[in-house]
Amino acid sequence: MKLTFSYILLAAVFSGVGVQAAPTPTITVTPASGTVAALPGGLVGWGFTLNYSATSDWVVLTGSEFTGSTVYGNYTDYLSSPTAPLYVAGPAPEASSITQAWSSASQLGLGAFQFNSAALPGAVIAGNIVIHYSVFSADPNNPAFDPGVDTVVADATVTDAVKAVVTPEPGPFALLCAGALGLGRSVRRKPRA
Repeated sequence: MKLTFSYILLAAVFSGVGVQAAPTPTITVTPASGTVAALPGGLVGWGFTLNYSATSDWVVLTGSEFTGSTVYGNYTDYLSSPTAPLYVAGPAPEASSITQAWSSASQLGLGAFQFNSAALPGAVIAGNIVIHYSVFSADPNNPAFDPGVDTVVADATVTDAVKAVVTPEPGPFALLCAGALGLGRSVRRKPRA
């Protein structure tokens, strides 16, 4: 009898009976297009919307990374910063949906891309933002929370395609337009012989 029970228990464990995987959160980068733009030397970044519909687990955003080229600048992860808020989504008392706009002053959102001053206008740095998250069986904001016991998924990722675009400086473009306009007027006012 003891041997039969052991076989049934092993079969249940290996077949996944009674074991449910944690649902995957939906994380959408904002702006929705994923494209942000700034002048050479400028700073751009991404916010996010997190949705997690589990009835008994909580998800926590733990970090982000940018997979695009760093030839024209560098990415800073706001989620793993020591001053970052703890973004937790799940059942009450937490919310199942969190929206966070990007703010460079408060370092809120997923992160930021700082263009270097030599970045070529018109350059497009395409890549993905990889967002790291963990899932827990207890609310991380609960004083009784123990990550050693309550971890369901230690580290998982979702990705979203994004672009950082270097825009041309308005000064040279405005001068070019003004010069063309002035040239057009001078040709038009030329007296006829």
